[in-house]
Amino acid sequence: MKELFFETIDSTNTYLKKHVDELEDMTFLSSDYQSVGRGRNQRNWSSSKGLNLMFSLLIKDEKVLDQYSCLSILCAYSIIKVLEEYGVDDVMIKWPNDVFVRDGKICGILLEGISHERLEAVICGIGLNVNQTDFDKDMIHEPVSMKRVLNEDIDIVSLRKRVYQVLSENIEKLKCGYDFCDEICCYDYLKGKDVYALISGERKQVKVMGIDHDYSLRVNDQGRIVNLNSSEVTFHI
Repeated sequence: MKELFFETIDSTNTYLKKHVDELEDMTFLSSDYQSVGRGRNQRNWSSSKGLNLMFSLLIKDEKVLDQYSCLSILCAYSIIKVLEEYGVDDVMIKWPNDVFVRDGKICGILLEGISHERLEAVICGIGLNVNQTDFDKDMIHEPVSMKRVLNEDIDIVSLRKRVYQVLSENIEKLKCGYDFCDEICCYDYLKGKDVYALISGERKQVKVMGIDHDYSLRVNDQGRIVNLNSSEVTFHI
C-alpha cells in the first residue's frame, strides 16, 4: 500500500488516472481540498478545505477487477463499518454509491474504470463529510457530517488511517472469495421504498425490492420484477 497526500489538488481521481501506469495497486491519494471534485453523473462535490475526508483508491489487481460490480457498494459498506466504530448510528447504503445517515447524505462514491482492450484499473473516489457543518443549499440530498451527528470534532488523520485499513482488509477478503452480500443487504436504504427512477431514459415509479446477490437492484416495475445495474438508473426519492 502506498499513501500520497496533497493539501490541494484538482481531483484525486484525475491525478490517479494521469499516473495510473506508474502507481502501484492499492495506492491511496488524499487531499485537504479538491478544486474540481465531482460525484456521479458529473455533479459537483462541494467541500470546505481541511474539514472532510476526500481520497481516491487505485485498484489494479485482476481478482478485484473481475468483481467490479460490487466495488462501489463494498466501499460504502467499509465506510459504514468505520462510522459505526465512531458511534454513528442509523447508517445505510443508498444503492449503488451513497452512504446515508437517516435521510441525510454523509458520503458519496465515484468509480471510474480505465480500459483499453480490457479493464486495466478502477479508481474509487470517496468523499466523506467529517467536520463540515455548513453546506451548499442546492444539494440534491441534505448533507450531514460526522460532527453534526456526534456533536464533536473528529481527528481526520486518525480517521483516514482507519478508513484505509478497513478498505484494504475488505478488498483482501474479496480477493479470497468472501461474500459480503448478506451483510450489505442489512444496510439497504432503498428497500421497500417507492421511488422515481430514470431507467434507460424513461422516468418510472418503481418499488424497490432490495439489493440482489449479484449487487444489482431488484425493483417491481408495474408487476414486473427487474434487476437494474448502476449504469441503467438514476433515482429520485
